[in-house]
Amino acid sequence: MVLRRLTLEDVPAGARLTAAAFGGEPREARLRRYLALGPEGWFALEEAGTLVALGGAVAFGSLAWLGLIVVEPGRQRQGLGGAVARAAIDWARGRGCSTICLIATPAGVSLYRRLGFVPDGDSHELSGTPRPAPPVGEASSVRSWTPEDTPEIARLDAPAFGADRSRLLAAYAREFSGSAWVARDGRGRVSGFILVQDDLIGPWCAVDEEVAGRLLDVALGGVTRTLRAGVLDEVGARLLASRGMVPGRSLPRMRLGPSVPRTARPLLLAHASYAVG
Repeated sequence: MVLRRLTLEDVPAGARLTAAAFGGEPREARLRRYLALGPEGWFALEEAGTLVALGGAVAFGSLAWLGLIVVEPGRQRQGLGGAVARAAIDWARGRGCSTICLIATPAGVSLYRRLGFVPDGDSHELSGTPRPAPPVGEASSVRSWTPEDTPEIARLDAPAFGADRSRLLAAYAREFSGSAWVARDGRGRVSGFILVQDDLIGPWCAVDEEVAGRLLDVALGGVTRTLRAGVLDEVGARLLASRGMVPGRSLPRMRLGPSVPRTARPLLLAHASYAVG
């Protein structure tokens, strides 16, 4: 068994492994995206030339996000996921990350407890084919997100997320430039943002529920496909449910290390991804 860094050459096999473990189709683009955010923090376990486990972490200053710990279904409960997780945790600590956060699947909770993680809230998943609410008032303050907006968006986001993730926000806005939106208030200041990925709503953040709703309705305009969202609070869940999305499972958020200070405002409404925060 060889533990090594995950590389771009591993992406096709890694995407197949992830699909086998979590369901759905192989998502090569998603795995490439995660690697691009922090290529040194992702690890693979290989046996006889075959990828049997992978996972990793992305560092945001003193905070790291651990995610996508996946094991070949026939090789689970053999310590492989733990080996990958420990490698990613050691890497994050070596980068100076004092706190490591994650979202756990039910199967992963016991592993993370053994590694020292403690509960840190819950994330709630909704899915469905949403419909924007009928327009009320002006939505003119919502515009397409441009690269010039990203530094100010990142400053709004940081106290809500608990760290500066400007690198992630810039990368997602570039990749999904046709479905990334920013709201500004009457003084021209950023008051929220939202991004719709291929089948996922998020990241999504706003100063209040009214701005969050306007952003959501602009983002959903013309959308006819099924979407998912991992939401962090009741405001996001309520807004999505009112647009026709159906609540599903809740997943525990966990952390290793001290609690991360986060402000109540702006509202952090939806994850960019369970894998990277």
